[in-house]
Amino acid sequence: MNKYVEITVCGDTIKKHRRDIKKDTIICSHIPDEACRIFESSAGQAILARQLKDAGHDVSISNYCLQNIPHIDEHQADLNQEIALPDELFDVVICREVIEHVESVPHTLRQFNRILRPGGTLILTFPNRLQFRSRFYHLLTGFYRGMKSPINLDVPFGEAHINLIGYPEMDYFLRKTGFEVEAVESSYFQKSDYLFLLFKPLIALATYYYLLKYKKKAQEHEKIRPEDISYNKLIAKHLLSTDLFIGKDVIITAKKSL
Repeated sequence: MNKYVEITVCGDTIKKHRRDIKKDTIICSHIPDEACRIFESSAGQAILARQLKDAGHDVSISNYCLQNIPHIDEHQADLNQEIALPDELFDVVICREVIEHVESVPHTLRQFNRILRPGGTLILTFPNRLQFRSRFYHLLTGFYRGMKSPINLDVPFGEAHINLIGYPEMDYFLRKTGFEVEAVESSYFQKSDYLFLLFKPLIALATYYYLLKYKKKAQEHEKIRPEDISYNKLIAKHLLSTDLFIGKDVIITAKKSL
């Protein structure tokens, strides 16, 4: 089967990978049908952004180096610095397979929070470091899927996965920078990986033990207060969901706190 599908965006016919179509279908499901202001960070050739523009939304994008995308409002932005856009300008911010390239994830999330209106939506996607196959690879090599060997020293900062973090860390960063997580999903599954679900009961036992029972009074990881127990159960639930257990990407939808 052909991996690419021809689509039309802003009057241009382009090829889009079927995997990207699946990911973007989930992203679009969290965007209001009515016209809204959308910002996509480091959008590259802005295929999704141009599709959203065709759907009637007011869309702006950023790129580290301007791509001169036709029919789109494009800004130069280094996500390691302040984004030169006004506060509370957008209803939706999309960061698609970019956050693992930035130097400071909390800094970038604070910038997204700043340019979002209260109650606005952040949609964040990144590789799933804790997918079962990736965990097994880590056991054998010390590396993860998405970063299977050391980064070459001649690679500039940002061009590789310099911040490949797992879902629990990202959830923590989001909540500490003013977001509430609403949905955690995945769009990319390898058929053979469904066999790994056979290991899920064993992994669940270990997960709940370490998240709820092990060293219950450990500094910074205390498991005594009801709110901490509840939060750990929530993290375990997401980690053991089929999406994060075998899915190869993570798609988080979060709301800026009112």
